[in-house]
Amino acid sequence: MKKNKKQKTFICDSKEKFISCYRHKHPLLFFAIIFNIFVITVILTISAINKDLDLLNAKRILFNQPNPAILADSEEILEGYPMLEMAPYIAKENREVAAFIIAIAKKESAWGKRTPKLNGEECYNYWGFRKKRERMGSGGHTCFDSPEDAVRTIAMRIDDLIDKGYDTPSKMVIWKCGSCNGAARIGSQKWIEDVDHYYQQMINLE
Repeated sequence: MKKNKKQKTFICDSKEKFISCYRHKHPLLFFAIIFNIFVITVILTISAINKDLDLLNAKRILFNQPNPAILADSEEILEGYPMLEMAPYIAKENREVAAFIIAIAKKESAWGKRTPKLNGEECYNYWGFRKKRERMGSGGHTCFDSPEDAVRTIAMRIDDLIDKGYDTPSKMVIWKCGSCNGAARIGSQKWIEDVDHYYQQMINLE
């Protein structure tokens, strides 16, 4: 005569953990609960991430807007010059970068009155900038696609130089003559003085 196998029973007494007991007595329901908890956790996590991304995007959009004070100061200084149309883009940069953008442009092009051209068209290069591009203007100067492209490119270059320690007109003179040794040094002091004058003017308007 075969003996019936005794089925193992689980009793939820004080000696067993409630979760362990429930898992054995109701495995499918236990799995469903755990799965729902997981799904809710994922949804809440994604929601939190999306909120953070929305905040970052909001900050990006906010910070990409022209700074009203820098915009007003740039427009005041550039009034009557071709470079005035670049003021909204200049105002998107911090004041130090904006000051160098304006100061160097005054020395190199009289704020847009003396500029390289490409087939008679404006290159928007007010800084004597020379970097190889598909479109190159007269005198071997870079030809930018638009005022915004010009300011953005120049701002990135100036910002990079500032990060490397070229944060005063006397150091930024490498813009004019690189190492500024030998014949290249001729006129460098005048360049520094002129750039410093307009740099300080922009900085002191803060």
